[in-house]
Amino acid sequence: MSLRFVIVDDDLVICRILQKIIEQNQLGTVVEQCNDGLKGERIIREYQPDIALVDLLLPGQDGVELIEKVSAAAANTSFIMVSQATSEQLITKAYEAGIEFFIHKPINVLETVSVINKVQEHRKLKQIMSLMHQTISQYPHIRPAVEEGAKNMQKTRIYKVFSDLGIIGEAGVKDIYRMVQLILKKGTESKSYQLCDIYQQMSEGMEQDAKAIEQRVRRATTKSLHNLANLGIDDYYNEIFQSHSSSLFDFKEVRQEMNFILGKSQYRGKINVKKFIEGLLFIAEV
Repeated sequence: MSLRFVIVDDDLVICRILQKIIEQNQLGTVVEQCNDGLKGERIIREYQPDIALVDLLLPGQDGVELIEKVSAAAANTSFIMVSQATSEQLITKAYEAGIEFFIHKPINVLETVSVINKVQEHRKLKQIMSLMHQTISQYPHIRPAVEEGAKNMQKTRIYKVFSDLGIIGEAGVKDIYRMVQLILKKGTESKSYQLCDIYQQMSEGMEQDAKAIEQRVRRATTKSLHNLANLGIDDYYNEIFQSHSSSLFDFKEVRQEMNFILGKSQYRGKINVKKFIEGLLFIAEV
């Protein structure tokens, strides 16, 4: 079944660009769009879309407030925030409200398609997991085996990403995996963590300096960015590049790293460890 979209953005040009990307790439159908936060809330309640693309800054009410108000009434809707915001505080607040991904302005076709495909994949896997939980509730004796299997699947998926990025041999890989495990254990609070708290918790458990752990994580993340940028230079439509360039990094920073490698810029792309971890959490939780 074709995905149904609602677009809420105060810039009509952005609305048209997003609709064109969705239709030309056969991602689904835009059933309604508007440029006001209050009207956006009403149409999401009315249309119950599969995916709502919502701008952060809107007249009437902002995107975060809109999602907080409507998420319970549109429980089957996946929310993607459209924004040029780079503030970690704003991004954290948006994730807490219930978004699944960011699409950054200015709109990039590759990033938009990649993000929507990721959300679609997540929706399909959530349906599968729901069926599994129903089965467990009917046959509780199989719960331990299913939970152990799910944990092993999480590790396999995450290490597959490490392999794709060419960082399996990096010391920080084990630290990053531990971070994901710690955050997942927080359950519903997993989106409101602070990296400094996670580093400190790991430091106490491993009896290692928190700064050393952070440095290993940053080195591994930086190496990931560099390797991914090289993949994009070799083949812009490489499946790994398309999958990870926007889900684990800010796409503009991947482009910046590509320009650095090609000698077109003296500045390297910047990493965002929290963005990287959020992407891995998304992969782990599906």
